[in-house]
Amino acid sequence: MTVPLERRRGTRGGISRRTPLHAALAAWTCVAAAGCGLLSDDNASPDAGAGSVSASASPTAPVSAAPSASPSTTASAAPSSPAPTSGPGSSTLVPALQTAAERAVGQNAAASLIALDMRNGEIVSTVHRQAGMSGAIAPGSTFKIVTSALLLSKGVVTPDGRTPCPANSTVNGQNFHNVHGMVMPDATFRQDFAHSCNTALIDLRGRITNSDLSEFSTKYFGLNSDAWKVGTGQGSVDGVVPPATSENDKAAQMIGQGALKMNPLTMASVVATAVTGTFHQPVLERGMTVHKASATLPVSVSKAIKSMMIDCATTGSAKDVFRGMPGVGAKTGTAEVGDATNGWMVAFRGNIAVAVYVEGGTSGSSAAGPIIRDFLSAVPAA
Repeated sequence: MTVPLERRRGTRGGISRRTPLHAALAAWTCVAAAGCGLLSDDNASPDAGAGSVSASASPTAPVSAAPSASPSTTASAAPSSPAPTSGPGSSTLVPALQTAAERAVGQNAAASLIALDMRNGEIVSTVHRQAGMSGAIAPGSTFKIVTSALLLSKGVVTPDGRTPCPANSTVNGQNFHNVHGMVMPDATFRQDFAHSCNTALIDLRGRITNSDLSEFSTKYFGLNSDAWKVGTGQGSVDGVVPPATSENDKAAQMIGQGALKMNPLTMASVVATAVTGTFHQPVLERGMTVHKASATLPVSVSKAIKSMMIDCATTGSAKDVFRGMPGVGAKTGTAEVGDATNGWMVAFRGNIAVAVYVEGGTSGSSAAGPIIRDFLSAVPAA
């Protein structure tokens, strides 16, 4: 089977159930009768913006339900207590960035966007339709951020060391190649990352063991933990990177496929960890007990990933998306799941990391790119 760049067959990833928010998060949502909320009724019309936060209400403003028609209800009944705006129990959403996220996603019911503050893991905006927080789907080439960090940490590659990008790579009869027949015989690893070369990474699989990527993801990125608690009553999936079971599986994992299961929440976190070097578990509510990673990335690795993501946004596969927008680093990704394709893109600007997933998107750049650019226009460059 021939597998092109960023359109690769992997294990079918299901979109898990949506978990309703607990009443403690009511201050972040509209009342159900308004047809909006962080997570809406599964029977809501896509045109109603299922699963999004309405732009018509401040995400941090307290919401009071309409009074009951019961005879015992009086006009002097005390209103519900407003949610705190800071400290334990308060929402992390930033109204201006929440509005920007809603504007960027618009009525695209197939898109999910999660953005967080890279300094502390606080989720600043979320329009998590479909698989935003609880999805378990292949992340495609966006996961090359983790793969590259592993290879850099082990000294297998250096950013500017020569790492050829051949036209094809064959693993036990399975042929992988690059989009449009791309070949870069004199490429550096930096160029391989920026242009999303599959074959270069696949040909390096022999330098790691079947369990290296899984263990690295757990140690530095907080994945495989099944321990993230994002907010009261809010379900999420932490991301799964299992040990590879074969050479073909390892080859697929190198480029974000195989049995990897991620979502925009975990991929925004991956960006934040890679760029800052330190894992901060994402939260929607301050004061939550959070999961800790056991180590921080070497400074040289986080600096390299940051600079290579900037290259991707300025000279690589995302250059057309971010043309004229300074201060952005990015990584594109498009994954095949069964007979479908999903579009991915992750990026950072200033202190904000963002991930967008578009179910059925034909490519990361075309499907997720415009959404991320629109959102990041509201984020100042560092």
